[in-house]
Amino acid sequence: MSKGKVAAMQAAVLGAPQGAFAGPLFDTSGALAREIVARPLDYRACQRLEALGVPGRFVAELNARCLIGAARVHLSPDGERWEPEGPDARLLLAVTEGGELADIAAVSTTAPDQIALRTGAGALLGDDELERIERAALAGRRVRLRLLADPLAWLRVHGEGICVLDWAAALPRLRCLGEAVTIEAPPELAVVVRERLARGGLPLVASPIPEGSRLSLAERIGRAA
Repeated sequence: MSKGKVAAMQAAVLGAPQGAFAGPLFDTSGALAREIVARPLDYRACQRLEALGVPGRFVAELNARCLIGAARVHLSPDGERWEPEGPDARLLLAVTEGGELADIAAVSTTAPDQIALRTGAGALLGDDELERIERAALAGRRVRLRLLADPLAWLRVHGEGICVLDWAAALPRLRCLGEAVTIEAPPELAVVVRERLARGGLPLVASPIPEGSRLSLAERIGRAA
């Protein structure tokens, strides 16, 4: 399909009744933003995503809002970062935080767990959904947060949940959700999440030992319990 027809499809999405879709979430004039704005999906790429189970309407929405694209990239040796103009074809996904563009993830559609970040600042896909859950938890409501295994799985469910891109950056937010939030994840991922949340948990709280006192090992352990 020609660029004109792709643009017409995007215009139709943005012109949907009742303001169904908003415009871009972020300022598209910045250098990072231009890297995805300049590489929108063409019609064939949209069709390929539909064949992989991603709703076409959602793809069109993301494309119109400059949140998705495609490019050939150069991957770093460890596969965690990418630069433009390389040999590897990748799907590009905007990673937003607080309504601003934080990073761009380059994802392999054949191996969607292979994710490279442009700047390394992107923690997860679905920041707006996580913010909604955080507000609900603060209000005292019991809610469920859907955690998807990879970006393609996140796209298939219309972005209704989150997909973690950088566990080190995302874990502090997940730990702060509290007991009012239940994280729902596929069985294998659920095991990994439990292990990650268990490590590096809250610090122990101990009573200070009076100066000059000599406590036995059992007493010291008891005080720190």
